[in-house]
Amino acid sequence: MRELEQDYEGRAIFTIVSAEETAASFDDIEAFGFVDLKHGLVVFDGDGEAKVKLPGHMFGRAEIEEGLKRVLGV
Repeated sequence: MRELEQDYEGRAIFTIVSAEETAASFDDIEAFGFVDLKHGLVVFDGDGEAKVKLPGHMFGRAEIEEGLKRVLGV
């Protein structure tokens, strides 16, 4: 994520939520559809709306960049 953060500097803000914070945020996990896996990655648009949801952690740079490009309109 740090490498992507540098690549998208000025165009995207990256926030990593700790496992402890995630465990305490069941409502968010449920809203994002991550109930079975308990975690994932969400890409929000500039208005704070969740546009891309990648459950679990079976995704890599390519999938994250695809989500970023969809949201940024690239």
